[in-house]
Amino acid sequence: MSSGELNNKIIYDVNGRITQKGYDNTGTHMLPKNCVLIGLAGQGKTRGTAAYNKVELCTNQSIAAILPNSKYESKYLYFYIDSLYDKLRLLSAGDGGRGGLNKQILQNLEIAMPPLNEQRRIASALTSIDNLIASLGKLIKKKKNIKQGAMQQLLTGKTRLKGFTEPWVYRKISEIATTSSGGTPSRSIPNYYYGDIKWFTTTELKDNYLYDSVEHITREALNNSSAKMFSANTILMAMYGATIGKLGVLKEPSTTNQACCAIKCNDIVEIFLFYILLYNRKSIIEKGCGAGQPNISQAIVNELSFLVPPCEKEQQAIATILTKMDNEITALEAKRAKYEAIKQGMMQQLLTGKIRLIS
Repeated sequence: MSSGELNNKIIYDVNGRITQKGYDNTGTHMLPKNCVLIGLAGQGKTRGTAAYNKVELCTNQSIAAILPNSKYESKYLYFYIDSLYDKLRLLSAGDGGRGGLNKQILQNLEIAMPPLNEQRRIASALTSIDNLIASLGKLIKKKKNIKQGAMQQLLTGKTRLKGFTEPWVYRKISEIATTSSGGTPSRSIPNYYYGDIKWFTTTELKDNYLYDSVEHITREALNNSSAKMFSANTILMAMYGATIGKLGVLKEPSTTNQACCAIKCNDIVEIFLFYILLYNRKSIIEKGCGAGQPNISQAIVNELSFLVPPCEKEQQAIATILTKMDNEITALEAKRAKYEAIKQGMMQQLLTGKIRLIS
């Protein structure tokens, strides 16, 4: 098992396998079930991450294990160590963002240990809400897979909705929409960023509706830069960087930076085009150019061609089905986030003794 797999939290299986010869010729050891596993090193989030194994396994040198014994409830200890993540990161911080935990740091940790029966009650309560969060995660994954299948059928014309028979046709973006890009007001004039005009950057594009931006600019900033005001229902697409291909739909008139391609629909339903772009994101990115990360230009966007139904009622009907699916997924994700917040509150109360679980 490698340290990256600790992010799975509860370990039912591992990605790697080694032979008996490989096992005999390394310093690894077979760990029993119900150990508390802790990431020791790395620049990512794995350093200090705790996990709990439900199967026997062996690990690489970047993972420490606390083996179970009869003096404590190992699942309680897992939750307690998991709650110490920020502290462990701080204790093991090193130069350049790197650092490492070690046996001495772990042995010096002070852990609040209530009586064994109370440890078990706390572990049971936290496990119950963990199971609820996990079940919501599985349901969200299932709903996303269903949506992906629906997009594959509905956005390609393979499955037609009842009452629509008109053949689909290929249309270029340049034929059905106009494109533009924004700009960034001078950062050397701080007052430009104390206005009431919404100004979006590509980091805010998460395949979502855009209601409000992180930063707002003034009318003066708009007039003295290449930023432009785009109307509500304009589709934004990230043209380069880590967010390339990500989308957003403006809910109110707003401005953007130059990394956003603004697509204003003229002869197609906006939300239908949004789903077309979302479904075809991979192929769109592949059309990008650049020595490192690919870049999408307005010229590339304008030349994009998709098979679409000429009837706007069919476009709207398809978009309505997919929007309903998205709304259901969003509601489930909000429910999961709510229970994750409840779990954090429970941990703060139960693992500190502020609330006691005594028979």
